[in-house]
Amino acid sequence: MNDPDQRWEKLVKAARRAPSEPAERRPPPGFVSRIIDLRQTVVSFVRTLAWRRWSVLVALFSALVFLAVLAATRCRAPQDPLIAPPRTDSNPALIP
Repeated sequence: MNDPDQRWEKLVKAARRAPSEPAERRPPPGFVSRIIDLRQTVVSFVRTLAWRRWSVLVALFSALVFLAVLAATRCRAPQDPLIAPPRTDSNPALIP
């Protein structure tokens, strides 16, 4: 029963000791340049993703505008076909 009391006393003494001063911590060599390179990589990646997103939105918008113009111009009334059919004469011998 004495053994647990001794363990607690050791813990209390260790806790009451003055904390040792932390050593000055410096980043490892080359750390700053790696962080700057990582930042530049992330910025270029974000620009690429933004370009892709905006290009997809512009493509969808262009398709909608195309369909709206097509519907407005071609779907109103029957018009002449884009390619005129060849004329047929009643007498095939007269065709040059």
